[in-house]
Amino acid sequence: MRFRRKMSFNLNLSPNEEAAIKIVSPLKFHRLFTLPATNDHGPLKVSYSVAGPEDGDVPTILFIGGMFCTRWLNIVHEHLAQQEGVRILSIDRPSFGGSTPVPLKDRIPIFLETIPLLLLHLGIPHISILSQSAGTLFALNLLSTHPSLLSPSHPSITLMSPWVHQSQTSVFFLKLASNLPNPLLNHWDDIIGFILNRVQPTLGSSAGAFSSMAGLWKSKEGMRMGREEEETRCREDCGMSADVKRELEKLTMKYVFEENTKGANDEARLCLKSTEGCGWGACENYPEFVKNLKESWERRVDGGEGKLKVQIIMPEEDAMVGEKGKEYFKECWTQEKCGRGIEVGFVEIKGGDHDNILNPEKGVLRPLFKAAKGDARN
Repeated sequence: MRFRRKMSFNLNLSPNEEAAIKIVSPLKFHRLFTLPATNDHGPLKVSYSVAGPEDGDVPTILFIGGMFCTRWLNIVHEHLAQQEGVRILSIDRPSFGGSTPVPLKDRIPIFLETIPLLLLHLGIPHISILSQSAGTLFALNLLSTHPSLLSPSHPSITLMSPWVHQSQTSVFFLKLASNLPNPLLNHWDDIIGFILNRVQPTLGSSAGAFSSMAGLWKSKEGMRMGREEEETRCREDCGMSADVKRELEKLTMKYVFEENTKGANDEARLCLKSTEGCGWGACENYPEFVKNLKESWERRVDGGEGKLKVQIIMPEEDAMVGEKGKEYFKECWTQEKCGRGIEVGFVEIKGGDHDNILNPEKGVLRPLFKAAKGDARN
């Protein structure tokens, strides 16, 4: 993996730092796949990670995270995935990690081209989809374009903290951001890297980072719970002490930004639809998307396939979409609008925010992993 800046190493490491380095080191978290050349593009590198069992016929969840949610964030899923016997696959989208840059207009199409070929390369016949934040756009397009990648008997997709365009929310700072001159977003990743690695420990908030890793890695969970409870949760759900997890968070944050993060600049444009080439593909209009999905899955169910299970998990407080955005998304996905081919469910996580509901300690992921395993066996 090529780093964009020279890395420095401190040989005087504490035991917790040594443990964190050992956790992030396995090659399973730093794999490369080459997307073959076509008439439209040359060969493209894609970096990715695998949490949980690497081999064998085990249920696979494709994790499609939000902005800055690179393959590094999959590492924290390793313990839970191994416990539950599920495989979690996460790729770096273009211009993240070792993945080749592509034009903004090609971000979603290249993602849709990559996933089926990567699954074929890995010998994985079917997946469940789990997305968060900006990953919603990629997940819904994948569902629309490649529904056969899901299990024919128990197809499922889970949308956590789904992204909603600022035109449908009351989030003022995103409306303001959408009017920024386009060149200013060329340095978005550098700004966020500075915030998360230098300023973040004093800010403790992710809202200004377009749902970056701040809330995910630097949440206030330790402040909201007692030291003993924090330690217990970390050991049960992450397989490490709270002190080691804190070192893992710092190390991961550092390494993410040592690699390429320029993809965040285009993903900011994509989320905001702030310039040309920012179309959302099949989910350009959420109500229209659900209408089309309803019709297609009713046909699939009539053909003998299982109903699509859609689970929407929202935090109690979501600074990125606000209450208005949450209600808008819920209204798009009512059971009546989803029809008889789709089963839709909503869950709100008390005390959760846009990012931290992905933390294993929040207790959301284990039931999802168990459900994926149960669906694969039925």
